[in-house]
Amino acid sequence: MTDTDNGRRVKSAEERITGVSIAVNALLSGAKLLVGWLGRSSALLADAAHSLSDFATDFAVLAGVHFARKPQDEDHRYGHGKYETLATVAIGMVLAWGALEIGWHALGGILRAVAGEAPGAGPSPWVFWTAVVSVAAKGWLYHATMATARATGSPALVANAWHHRSDAWSSVAVAGGTGASVFFGEQWAVLDPVAALFVSVLLGRVAWQLLREQLGALTDRSLAPSLCEEILEMARGVEGVSDPHKLRTRMVGRYPVIDLHIRLPADMPLENAHRVASDLEKRYLARFGAETLVTLHLEPAKRNRTEGA
Repeated sequence: MTDTDNGRRVKSAEERITGVSIAVNALLSGAKLLVGWLGRSSALLADAAHSLSDFATDFAVLAGVHFARKPQDEDHRYGHGKYETLATVAIGMVLAWGALEIGWHALGGILRAVAGEAPGAGPSPWVFWTAVVSVAAKGWLYHATMATARATGSPALVANAWHHRSDAWSSVAVAGGTGASVFFGEQWAVLDPVAALFVSVLLGRVAWQLLREQLGALTDRSLAPSLCEEILEMARGVEGVSDPHKLRTRMVGRYPVIDLHIRLPADMPLENAHRVASDLEKRYLARFGAETLVTLHLEPAKRNRTEGA
């Protein structure tokens, strides 16, 4: 299979799972809005708003993947990979906003319960079962999206998978709170905002991890020290190469950029030097991906002082 065919296969997988996500989110959002309104559940209505936010992230993924796959051109010599990074940052910001919103409403509900505010009519049992269906559907979407993300290496899909999981957590909170009220009495309804507050903390943690990683990519943060050392060791393992130095690395989308200086014997013919450098480049491409951008600067090895002038 050629690189072009492989790229088309990866793109097709990314678009397919995102299309499934759009369809599931449309069905869940409509069902939550209808049941939440008819079933007197503000928690399910808030959960419906959370599901609606998934539409924004789904289309952000589609846009990011589309632009990231564009080939290099005059204006983007390093490719368009950072469009996908921008899409991932957008998803992280939506998650962070969702965490703050859920946490704010949860705190309000807890304070009202502590103040002894009398609850209104309890939610309908349909609210509980709708939330259970949402948990199952979003849990499946999380695993399906994460599996595709691991197969394709897409950071935007990883972020979207976590958004699916956050929606599942939100539905768990709704199911817990409304279920307790429906089956054990309205005095247990306070569990709804308590569970929602717990969900907001978990959601905020995921958002922070996504934003920290992707903002590092946008600011050209180097690869992890262990990977940098691996890059140097791979250079040392090529016959004829000595003293790899001045290593610079960063990420463009899902692919790394490697800029490295290496030394070769001063009397090595140019053709042989080119062959050695090409061998090292191929090793990096095999290790980090065919679209890895590698720049090698060749320098003559320093002569020992014992050698004759």
